[in-house]
Amino acid sequence: MSLSLEILMPDKTLLRAEPVEVRAVDATGSFALLPLHEDFCTALVPSILTYAEPDGSEHYVALDGGALVLEDGRVSVVTRDGVASDDIDRASARVADMLRLRQVQEQEAATTLRKLVAELLQRLSQLETRR
Repeated sequence: MSLSLEILMPDKTLLRAEPVEVRAVDATGSFALLPLHEDFCTALVPSILTYAEPDGSEHYVALDGGALVLEDGRVSVVTRDGVASDDIDRASARVADMLRLRQVQEQEAATTLRKLVAELLQRLSQLETRR
């Protein structure tokens, strides 16, 4: 017996497979989903999802976090970015790239927020001096 796995990104379906096992990582750690597993839902962290085919081969998907839902044997993953690979090293490198990009984006957002707060405080100060 197998599961059905579908990984969706905003602009495409990244992957469809019929694995016998899916392993992923959420904030509490790694976990495995097997056929007949209870329905399940979790938020994934940036990591590598691994799935095993009935022939025993393993495949990897680098994920930029996301949401995973298991319902009636169907595993659905929604992620911002992902790369499927048969090479664990390539998948690991892609996750590292995703984390670096996320860090840069967070730093840029923090800088923008600081500038907006400074501008707001300056304008409020100007309003106070006009009174």
